[in-house]
Amino acid sequence: MAPGVDAAFDPMLGLLEKNGLICREVARELISLAPGSRLKTTSEYARLLRAGQGTVQKAFKTLEGMGAIILESRGHLGTYLLEKDLRRLWAVSGLGTVTGVMPLPDSGEFEGIATALTQLFKDAGIPLNLLHLNGARRRIEYLRSGADFVVLSRFSAERVCSQEPDLKVLLGCGANTFYAADSLTVLVRREAEGTIRRVGIDETSWDHAEITRLEFDQAPVEFVPSPYHMIPDLILEGTLDAAVWRRTTRRVEAASQTLSFLPIRSDSARRISQDLSALAVVGAKDNAATGSLFAEVVDERGLVRVRDEVIEGKRVPLF
Repeated sequence: MAPGVDAAFDPMLGLLEKNGLICREVARELISLAPGSRLKTTSEYARLLRAGQGTVQKAFKTLEGMGAIILESRGHLGTYLLEKDLRRLWAVSGLGTVTGVMPLPDSGEFEGIATALTQLFKDAGIPLNLLHLNGARRRIEYLRSGADFVVLSRFSAERVCSQEPDLKVLLGCGANTFYAADSLTVLVRREAEGTIRRVGIDETSWDHAEITRLEFDQAPVEFVPSPYHMIPDLILEGTLDAAVWRRTTRRVEAASQTLSFLPIRSDSARRISQDLSALAVVGAKDNAATGSLFAEVVDERGLVRVRDEVIEGKRVPLF
């Protein structure tokens, strides 16, 4: 394959004419094509891109000359993509920076996930911008507004994809890849441990709303709508008595003498905790380029390895 791309590589220099525009469109087509795949015919690309066959042929030659692709003609069997340089194809495509949205990095797990995504995209030479926002519902709104992917729990990912068929899971990971094992607890003001009446619930988070209702379904409590990040403060000031909370979140450490962590008691809440603890990435089905990135760039093993290094203090979180 082509040698490494140096910092001065600018594929758009000299590509501002018709050939450049067709190169861009061809690159976008090839990003989601796996090596070993058969290409469409020149006439098919010409119809698809509304260009002359000569212009299409020139575009492929240009991409080959850049080292973005290696093709092989097999006579009547057609032309095949032997290799592709995803970094060069992405640069030619003009798709720009990939935007992802994930929860606030308020724990080692989420710092680790953000660092892992940043590192994996950097290694692949794909520009990435991560936004941070609590609440799966709110992150899905950003996906609708133009973000390329969102990070959710498996529980939320399966829920939204079943309701919205134009979305799909781009990456699904195993248990304890989103939340650490047994990190979901009930945060309670110690003086209210035996008299819980007001329970915080964040309806923007499918995870939080579901496990809260399951945990307190049989208890005589009032559910009080509460922004997730404000819950510890609301408990400390007495507005709330308790709420489901992740004990690995750092911001409650200073109040540890006033607050207690109680185990999840509901059997149904414990059953869904496995799906809540598993990481998933969701994107639009018609965004083939982003889907290809998660197929080729981001793998569970690499992501979990970097995440664990951050949690264990072996890697500085950078994102």
